[in-house]
Amino acid sequence: MKISKYAVSTSLAIVSLVFSANAFAMPGFVEQVPMSSVEQCVVQIGEQANYENAGRVRHEVESEERRVGGHTLTIKTIVFGADGDEIIREYATVCAVSTKSETKVFKIKEKSI
Repeated sequence: MKISKYAVSTSLAIVSLVFSANAFAMPGFVEQVPMSSVEQCVVQIGEQANYENAGRVRHEVESEERRVGGHTLTIKTIVFGADGDEIIREYATVCAVSTKSETKVFKIKEKSI
C-alpha cells in the first residue's frame, strides 16, 4: 500500500477564512487522490475546528488507498497564533473518501498541547 504525504497551508484573515491552495505534493500524489477530495476534508475541518485568534493554519496530509475503493486521509492540523510562530491548537483528523469523492468517514479530535 502506497502512502503519500504533503502539506496544505491556509491563511486566515481576521474577519474571514481565506484558503490558499498551496500544496506541496510528492511525485505521484495527484494520481492517487484527487485534490478535490483533500480540499473537501480540509473544508470539513474548518467547519469544526476552532480558528479563533489564528494567524495561520497548516494541514499535514497523509493519503492511503482504501481496500474498498477511495482513500483514507490522515490530517494533522496545526493552528498558529497571530504572530505565526506559536502553536495554539492542534487537531487530528481521519477522513475517508470514496472513488467518487464522497466522504464516508470523518473524525476529528483536538490534541492537547
